[in-house]
Amino acid sequence: MTADLKTVNLPRILLLASPDDFLLELERRVAVDTWQSANPQGEIVSFDQAPSATRVVQELASPSLFASDRLIVISDASVCFTAGRRSDAEDLARGLTSLPLAGVTLLLSAVSSSAPKGALAEAVAGRGEVRFLPLPEPPKPWEEGRVSRPQRQTLMGLVARVAPTLACNDEVVDALCEVYGFRPRELAQAAERLALAGEATAAAVRAQAGAGERQLRDLEQALQQHDVARFVRFAGALDAGATLTDWRGDTVAPDGFGRVLASTVGRLLRQALAVRGHAARVGLAGELDPKRCGGKDWYPRTFKPRILAPLSKDIEETSDSPLVGMTPWQLHRAFRLGAVYRDDELITALARLAGAQVERARGPVVLSSITSVVLGLMAPGAA
Repeated sequence: MTADLKTVNLPRILLLASPDDFLLELERRVAVDTWQSANPQGEIVSFDQAPSATRVVQELASPSLFASDRLIVISDASVCFTAGRRSDAEDLARGLTSLPLAGVTLLLSAVSSSAPKGALAEAVAGRGEVRFLPLPEPPKPWEEGRVSRPQRQTLMGLVARVAPTLACNDEVVDALCEVYGFRPRELAQAAERLALAGEATAAAVRAQAGAGERQLRDLEQALQQHDVARFVRFAGALDAGATLTDWRGDTVAPDGFGRVLASTVGRLLRQALAVRGHAARVGLAGELDPKRCGGKDWYPRTFKPRILAPLSKDIEETSDSPLVGMTPWQLHRAFRLGAVYRDDELITALARLAGAQVERARGPVVLSSITSVVLGLMAPGAA
Protein backbone atom coordinates (compact mmCIF):
# COMPACT_ATOMS: atom_id res chain seq x y z
CA MET A 1 0.00 0.00 0.00
CA THR A 2 1.05 3.60 -0.38
CA ALA A 3 2.42 5.87 2.31
CA ASP A 4 -0.08 7.79 4.45
CA LEU A 5 -0.74 11.04 2.62
CA LYS A 6 -1.20 12.87 5.93
CA THR A 7 2.53 12.62 6.51
CA VAL A 8 3.55 14.12 3.19
CA ASN A 9 2.79 17.26 1.20
CA LEU A 10 0.13 16.99 -1.47
CA PRO A 11 1.62 17.79 -4.89
CA ARG A 12 0.12 20.60 -6.96
CA ILE A 13 -1.33 18.02 -9.38
CA LEU A 14 -2.01 14.47 -8.24
CA LEU A 15 -3.37 11.63 -10.36
CA LEU A 16 -4.46 8.55 -8.44
CA ALA A 17 -5.14 5.34 -10.35
CA SER A 18 -6.01 1.80 -9.29
CA PRO A 19 -7.84 -1.26 -10.64
CA ASP A 20 -10.02 -1.25 -7.50
CA ASP A 21 -12.54 1.54 -6.91
CA PHE A 22 -12.52 0.97 -3.14
CA LEU A 23 -8.75 1.42 -2.78
CA LEU A 24 -9.05 4.46 -5.02
CA GLU A 25 -11.82 5.93 -2.87
CA LEU A 26 -9.78 5.48 0.32
CA GLU A 27 -6.70 7.12 -1.17
CA ARG A 28 -8.72 10.00 -2.60
CA ARG A 29 -10.39 10.57 0.77
CA VAL A 30 -7.00 10.75 2.50
CA ALA A 31 -5.71 13.17 -0.15
CA VAL A 32 -8.66 15.51 0.36
CA ASP A 33 -8.24 15.33 4.15
CA THR A 34 -4.55 16.11 3.77
CA TRP A 35 -5.28 19.18 1.69
CA GLN A 36 -7.99 20.38 4.08
CA SER A 37 -5.66 20.01 7.06
CA ALA A 38 -3.08 22.20 5.30
CA ASN A 39 -5.69 24.67 3.99
CA PRO A 40 -8.49 24.90 6.59
CA GLN A 41 -9.93 28.01 4.94
CA GLY A 42 -9.60 26.66 1.40
CA GLU A 43 -12.35 25.95 -1.11
CA ILE A 44 -13.04 22.54 -2.65
CA VAL A 45 -14.68 22.19 -6.06
CA SER A 46 -15.76 18.63 -6.86
CA PHE A 47 -16.77 16.89 -10.08
CA ASP A 48 -18.09 13.34 -10.02
CA GLN A 49 -17.31 12.86 -13.72
CA ALA A 50 -14.56 14.52 -15.73
CA PRO A 51 -15.86 17.66 -17.46
CA SER A 52 -14.40 18.91 -20.72
CA ALA A 53 -10.80 20.05 -20.83
CA THR A 54 -12.01 23.60 -21.42
CA ARG A 55 -14.03 23.56 -18.20
CA VAL A 56 -11.16 22.12 -16.16
CA VAL A 57 -8.72 24.71 -17.50
CA GLN A 58 -11.20 27.49 -16.70
CA GLU A 59 -11.52 26.27 -13.13
CA LEU A 60 -7.75 26.08 -12.76
CA ALA A 61 -7.25 29.55 -14.16
CA SER A 62 -10.08 31.27 -12.28
CA PRO A 63 -9.15 32.60 -8.82
CA SER A 64 -11.67 32.04 -6.04
CA LEU A 65 -13.65 35.02 -4.72
CA PHE A 66 -13.90 33.45 -1.28
CA ALA A 67 -10.60 31.66 -0.57
CA SER A 68 -6.96 32.02 -1.46
CA ASP A 69 -6.49 28.28 -1.97
CA ARG A 70 -8.63 25.90 -4.01
CA LEU A 71 -8.72 22.14 -4.51
CA ILE A 72 -10.37 20.80 -7.65
CA VAL A 73 -11.33 17.14 -7.32
CA ILE A 74 -12.36 14.99 -10.29
CA SER A 75 -13.52 11.73 -8.73
CA ASP A 76 -13.81 9.77 -11.97
CA ALA A 77 -11.28 10.87 -14.56
CA SER A 78 -11.15 7.45 -16.24
CA VAL A 79 -12.70 8.78 -19.42
CA CYS A 80 -9.73 11.12 -19.88
CA PHE A 81 -7.54 8.09 -20.58
CA THR A 82 -9.76 6.45 -23.20
CA ALA A 83 -9.19 6.62 -26.94
CA GLY A 84 -12.43 8.53 -27.42
CA ARG A 85 -11.22 11.46 -25.33
CA ARG A 86 -7.63 11.55 -26.59
CA SER A 87 -7.96 15.00 -28.16
CA ASP A 88 -9.60 16.41 -25.04
CA ALA A 89 -6.90 14.83 -22.86
CA GLU A 90 -4.19 16.41 -25.00
CA ASP A 91 -5.87 19.81 -24.61
CA LEU A 92 -5.95 19.36 -20.85
CA ALA A 93 -2.31 18.26 -20.87
CA ARG A 94 -1.32 21.47 -22.64
CA GLY A 95 -3.29 23.49 -20.10
CA LEU A 96 -1.62 21.76 -17.17
CA THR A 97 1.78 22.39 -18.70
CA SER A 98 1.24 26.11 -19.33
CA LEU A 99 -0.96 27.33 -16.45
CA PRO A 100 0.77 28.98 -13.45
CA LEU A 101 -1.45 27.02 -10.99
CA ALA A 102 -1.08 29.66 -8.29
CA GLY A 103 -3.09 28.73 -5.21
CA VAL A 104 -4.88 25.83 -6.90
CA THR A 105 -4.42 22.06 -6.58
CA LEU A 106 -5.86 19.45 -8.93
CA LEU A 107 -6.73 15.94 -7.78
CA LEU A 108 -7.72 13.37 -10.40
CA SER A 109 -8.57 9.73 -9.81
CA ALA A 110 -9.21 7.00 -12.34
CA VAL A 111 -9.98 3.30 -12.26
CA SER A 112 -7.27 1.71 -14.39
CA SER A 113 -5.75 -1.76 -14.63
CA SER A 114 -2.29 -0.26 -15.09
CA ALA A 115 -0.49 3.01 -14.54
CA PRO A 116 -2.00 5.65 -16.90
CA LYS A 117 0.04 6.62 -19.94
CA GLY A 118 -0.16 9.27 -22.62
CA ALA A 119 0.12 13.05 -22.85
CA LEU A 120 -2.10 13.78 -19.85
CA ALA A 121 -0.26 11.38 -17.55
CA GLU A 122 3.06 12.84 -18.69
CA ALA A 123 1.83 16.39 -18.03
CA VAL A 124 0.70 15.42 -14.53
CA ALA A 125 4.02 13.73 -13.80
CA GLY A 126 5.88 16.79 -15.07
CA ARG A 127 4.26 19.16 -12.58
CA GLY A 128 3.01 16.79 -9.90
CA GLU A 129 2.71 13.06 -9.36
CA VAL A 130 1.04 10.00 -10.87
CA ARG A 131 0.38 7.55 -8.05
CA PHE A 132 -0.68 4.04 -9.10
CA LEU A 133 -2.17 1.77 -6.43
CA PRO A 134 -1.45 -1.73 -7.71
CA LEU A 135 -3.91 -4.48 -6.97
CA PRO A 136 -2.52 -7.97 -7.74
CA GLU A 137 -4.86 -9.80 -10.09
CA PRO A 138 -6.83 -12.77 -8.77
CA PRO A 139 -5.38 -16.15 -9.76
CA LYS A 140 -6.06 -17.40 -13.27
CA PRO A 141 -8.37 -20.43 -13.50
CA TRP A 142 -5.36 -22.75 -13.87
CA GLU A 143 -3.52 -21.27 -10.90
CA GLU A 144 -3.93 -22.02 -7.20
CA GLY A 145 -7.06 -20.33 -5.92
CA ARG A 146 -5.49 -18.96 -2.77
CA VAL A 147 -4.35 -15.46 -1.92
CA SER A 148 -0.77 -15.02 -3.10
CA ARG A 149 2.00 -13.35 -1.14
CA PRO A 150 1.76 -9.98 -2.96
CA GLN A 151 -2.04 -10.06 -2.59
CA ARG A 152 -1.68 -10.69 1.13
CA GLN A 153 0.74 -7.77 1.45
CA THR A 154 -1.73 -5.44 -0.23
CA LEU A 155 -4.58 -6.70 1.92
CA MET A 156 -2.48 -6.38 5.07
CA GLY A 157 -1.82 -2.77 4.14
CA LEU A 158 -5.57 -2.24 3.77
CA VAL A 159 -6.18 -3.74 7.22
CA ALA A 160 -3.51 -1.44 8.64
CA ARG A 161 -5.36 1.54 7.20
CA VAL A 162 -8.88 0.75 8.37
CA ALA A 163 -8.11 -1.22 11.57
CA PRO A 164 -4.48 -0.61 12.63
CA THR A 165 -4.77 -2.72 15.79
CA LEU A 166 -5.33 -5.87 13.71
CA ALA A 167 -2.48 -5.42 11.24
CA CYS A 168 0.15 -7.15 13.38
CA ASN A 169 -2.06 -10.16 14.09
CA ASP A 170 -1.00 -12.60 11.38
CA GLU A 171 -3.64 -15.14 12.39
CA VAL A 172 -6.44 -12.62 11.89
CA VAL A 173 -5.02 -11.28 8.63
CA ASP A 174 -4.66 -14.84 7.29
CA ALA A 175 -8.27 -15.61 8.25
CA LEU A 176 -9.53 -12.42 6.59
CA CYS A 177 -7.67 -13.34 3.40
CA GLU A 178 -9.00 -16.90 3.51
CA VAL A 179 -12.63 -15.90 4.07
CA TYR A 180 -12.91 -12.84 1.85
CA GLY A 181 -10.39 -13.68 -0.85
CA PHE A 182 -9.42 -10.60 -2.77
CA ARG A 183 -12.51 -8.47 -2.15
CA PRO A 184 -11.01 -5.33 -0.56
CA ARG A 185 -14.28 -3.61 0.35
CA GLU A 186 -15.73 -6.63 2.18
CA LEU A 187 -12.43 -7.36 3.88
CA ALA A 188 -12.11 -3.77 5.11
CA GLN A 189 -15.66 -3.77 6.48
CA ALA A 190 -15.03 -7.06 8.27
CA ALA A 191 -11.77 -5.75 9.77
CA GLU A 192 -13.50 -2.61 11.03
CA ARG A 193 -16.26 -4.67 12.67
CA LEU A 194 -13.70 -6.91 14.37
CA ALA A 195 -11.77 -3.92 15.71
CA LEU A 196 -14.93 -2.30 17.06
CA ALA A 197 -16.02 -5.55 18.72
CA GLY A 198 -12.57 -6.11 20.20
CA GLU A 199 -12.47 -9.70 18.91
CA ALA A 200 -9.09 -10.22 17.28
CA THR A 201 -9.18 -13.95 16.59
CA ALA A 202 -9.38 -16.12 13.48
CA ALA A 203 -12.43 -17.83 14.98
CA ALA A 204 -14.19 -14.46 15.24
CA VAL A 205 -13.43 -13.76 11.56
CA ARG A 206 -15.03 -17.03 10.49
CA ALA A 207 -17.95 -16.70 12.88
CA GLN A 208 -18.67 -13.21 11.60
CA ALA A 209 -18.63 -14.41 7.99
CA GLY A 210 -20.95 -17.34 8.72
CA ALA A 211 -20.91 -20.64 6.89
CA GLY A 212 -20.75 -18.82 3.57
CA GLU A 213 -20.83 -20.50 0.18
CA ARG A 214 -19.05 -23.44 -1.39
CA GLN A 215 -18.85 -24.36 -5.07
CA LEU A 216 -18.58 -27.69 -6.83
CA ARG A 217 -15.32 -26.35 -8.24
CA ASP A 218 -13.93 -26.44 -4.67
CA LEU A 219 -14.55 -30.20 -4.66
CA GLU A 220 -12.86 -30.63 -8.05
CA GLN A 221 -9.81 -28.62 -6.99
CA ALA A 222 -9.44 -30.62 -3.77
CA LEU A 223 -9.39 -33.84 -5.82
CA GLN A 224 -7.00 -32.39 -8.42
CA GLN A 225 -4.55 -31.18 -5.80
CA HIS A 226 -4.89 -34.27 -3.60
CA ASP A 227 -5.62 -31.78 -0.82
CA VAL A 228 -7.32 -33.59 2.04
CA ALA A 229 -7.51 -30.47 4.22
CA ARG A 230 -9.22 -28.56 1.45
CA PHE A 231 -11.84 -31.27 1.01
CA VAL A 232 -12.43 -31.45 4.77
CA ARG A 233 -13.02 -27.68 4.84
CA PHE A 234 -15.45 -28.05 1.93
CA ALA A 235 -17.42 -30.83 3.60
CA GLY A 236 -17.25 -29.16 7.01
CA ALA A 237 -18.67 -25.91 5.64
CA LEU A 238 -21.58 -27.73 4.04
CA ASP A 239 -22.19 -29.61 7.28
CA ALA A 240 -22.25 -26.24 9.10
CA GLY A 241 -24.92 -24.89 6.75
CA ALA A 242 -22.98 -23.33 3.89
CA THR A 243 -24.76 -22.85 0.59
CA LEU A 244 -23.69 -25.15 -2.26
CA THR A 245 -23.68 -23.73 -5.78
CA ASP A 246 -23.39 -25.72 -8.99
CA TRP A 247 -21.17 -25.07 -12.03
CA ARG A 248 -23.54 -22.35 -13.29
CA GLY A 249 -23.60 -20.59 -9.93
CA ASP A 250 -27.15 -21.74 -9.09
CA THR A 251 -27.92 -22.73 -5.50
CA VAL A 252 -28.41 -26.43 -4.84
CA ALA A 253 -31.31 -27.22 -2.50
CA PRO A 254 -30.20 -29.17 0.62
CA ASP A 255 -32.34 -32.15 -0.37
CA GLY A 256 -30.47 -32.25 -3.68
CA PHE A 257 -26.97 -32.51 -2.16
CA GLY A 258 -26.86 -36.29 -2.53
CA ARG A 259 -27.73 -36.31 -6.22
CA VAL A 260 -25.44 -33.38 -7.11
CA LEU A 261 -22.42 -34.44 -5.06
CA ALA A 262 -22.64 -38.10 -6.12
CA SER A 263 -23.00 -37.24 -9.80
CA THR A 264 -20.15 -34.73 -9.61
CA VAL A 265 -17.73 -37.10 -7.89
CA GLY A 266 -18.73 -39.97 -10.19
CA ARG A 267 -18.33 -37.91 -13.34
CA LEU A 268 -14.94 -36.54 -12.29
CA LEU A 269 -13.60 -39.99 -11.44
CA ARG A 270 -14.92 -41.58 -14.65
CA GLN A 271 -13.35 -38.80 -16.70
CA ALA A 272 -10.04 -39.20 -14.87
CA LEU A 273 -10.06 -42.95 -15.51
CA ALA A 274 -10.96 -42.45 -19.17
CA VAL A 275 -8.27 -39.84 -19.78
CA ARG A 276 -5.66 -42.24 -18.42
CA GLY A 277 -6.78 -44.86 -20.94
CA HIS A 278 -6.71 -42.42 -23.86
CA ALA A 279 -3.27 -41.11 -22.82
CA ALA A 280 -1.88 -44.65 -22.67
CA ARG A 281 -3.21 -45.47 -26.17
CA VAL A 282 -1.59 -42.45 -27.82
CA GLY A 283 1.76 -42.70 -26.00
CA LEU A 284 1.12 -39.91 -23.47
CA ALA A 285 1.14 -41.97 -20.30
CA GLY A 286 4.44 -40.35 -19.33
CA GLU A 287 2.72 -36.96 -19.26
CA LEU A 288 0.45 -38.12 -16.43
CA ASP A 289 2.71 -36.69 -13.78
CA PRO A 290 1.11 -34.54 -11.00
CA LYS A 291 4.13 -32.27 -10.61
CA ARG A 292 4.40 -31.66 -14.34
CA CYS A 293 0.67 -31.05 -14.77
CA GLY A 294 0.60 -28.74 -11.77
CA GLY A 295 3.13 -26.33 -13.26
CA LYS A 296 2.13 -22.69 -13.54
CA ASP A 297 2.02 -22.52 -17.34
CA TRP A 298 1.44 -26.20 -18.10
CA TYR A 299 -1.86 -25.60 -19.90
CA PRO A 300 -0.67 -23.01 -22.47
CA ARG A 301 2.88 -24.34 -22.85
CA THR A 302 2.44 -28.09 -22.77
CA PHE A 303 -1.14 -29.31 -22.86
CA LYS A 304 -2.43 -27.21 -25.76
CA PRO A 305 0.57 -27.53 -28.11
CA ARG A 306 1.59 -31.16 -27.42
CA ILE A 307 -1.16 -33.14 -25.71
CA LEU A 308 -4.49 -31.76 -26.88
CA ALA A 309 -4.42 -32.84 -30.53
CA PRO A 310 -3.54 -36.55 -30.14
CA LEU A 311 -5.74 -36.85 -27.07
CA SER A 312 -8.73 -35.26 -28.83
CA LYS A 313 -8.29 -37.48 -31.88
CA ASP A 314 -8.39 -40.65 -29.80
CA ILE A 315 -11.45 -39.40 -27.92
CA GLU A 316 -13.29 -38.65 -31.15
CA GLU A 317 -12.62 -42.20 -32.33
CA THR A 318 -14.14 -43.60 -29.12
CA SER A 319 -17.83 -42.75 -29.27
CA ASP A 320 -18.67 -44.02 -25.76
CA SER A 321 -15.87 -42.10 -24.02
CA PRO A 322 -17.09 -39.88 -21.13
CA LEU A 323 -14.76 -37.21 -22.53
CA VAL A 324 -16.64 -36.79 -25.83
CA GLY A 325 -17.75 -33.19 -26.36
CA MET A 326 -15.50 -31.65 -23.75
CA THR A 327 -13.75 -28.35 -24.48
CA PRO A 328 -9.93 -28.12 -24.40
CA TRP A 329 -10.15 -26.43 -21.02
CA GLN A 330 -12.36 -29.19 -19.60
CA LEU A 331 -10.04 -31.87 -21.07
CA HIS A 332 -7.04 -30.25 -19.44
CA ARG A 333 -8.77 -30.40 -16.04
CA ALA A 334 -9.62 -34.07 -16.55
CA PHE A 335 -5.99 -34.77 -17.54
CA ARG A 336 -4.71 -33.07 -14.39
CA LEU A 337 -7.08 -35.14 -12.27
CA GLY A 338 -6.10 -38.34 -14.07
CA ALA A 339 -2.45 -37.64 -13.31
CA VAL A 340 -3.03 -37.75 -9.57
CA TYR A 341 -4.57 -41.21 -9.13
CA ARG A 342 -3.89 -44.74 -10.38
CA ASP A 343 -6.41 -46.81 -12.31
CA ASP A 344 -7.05 -49.16 -9.39
CA GLU A 345 -7.63 -46.26 -7.00
CA LEU A 346 -10.19 -44.69 -9.30
CA ILE A 347 -11.97 -48.01 -9.94
CA THR A 348 -12.18 -48.74 -6.21
CA ALA A 349 -13.56 -45.26 -5.46
CA LEU A 350 -16.20 -45.60 -8.20
CA ALA A 351 -17.25 -48.98 -6.81
CA ARG A 352 -17.58 -47.55 -3.31
CA LEU A 353 -19.60 -44.62 -4.64
CA ALA A 354 -21.99 -46.93 -6.47
CA GLY A 355 -22.42 -49.09 -3.38
CA ALA A 356 -23.15 -46.08 -1.15
CA GLN A 357 -26.22 -45.09 -3.24
CA VAL A 358 -25.73 -41.46 -2.23
CA GLU A 359 -28.08 -40.13 -4.91
CA ARG A 360 -31.13 -41.18 -2.88
CA ALA A 361 -29.70 -40.25 0.52
CA ARG A 362 -30.83 -37.28 2.61
CA GLY A 363 -29.45 -35.30 5.52
CA PRO A 364 -26.10 -35.95 7.25
CA VAL A 365 -25.68 -39.38 5.64
CA VAL A 366 -25.00 -37.63 2.30
CA LEU A 367 -21.85 -35.85 3.49
CA SER A 368 -20.81 -38.88 5.51
CA SER A 369 -20.99 -41.16 2.48
CA ILE A 370 -19.29 -38.71 0.09
CA THR A 371 -16.56 -38.02 2.67
CA SER A 372 -15.94 -41.74 3.06
CA VAL A 373 -15.57 -42.21 -0.70
CA VAL A 374 -13.35 -39.18 -1.26
CA LEU A 375 -11.10 -39.76 1.74
CA GLY A 376 -10.88 -43.41 0.80
CA LEU A 377 -9.40 -42.24 -2.51
CA MET A 378 -7.23 -39.40 -1.22
CA ALA A 379 -6.18 -40.74 2.18
CA PRO A 380 -7.28 -44.34 2.75
CA GLY A 381 -6.17 -44.30 6.37
CA ALA A 382 -8.45 -41.36 7.15
CA ALA A 383 -11.59 -42.85 5.60
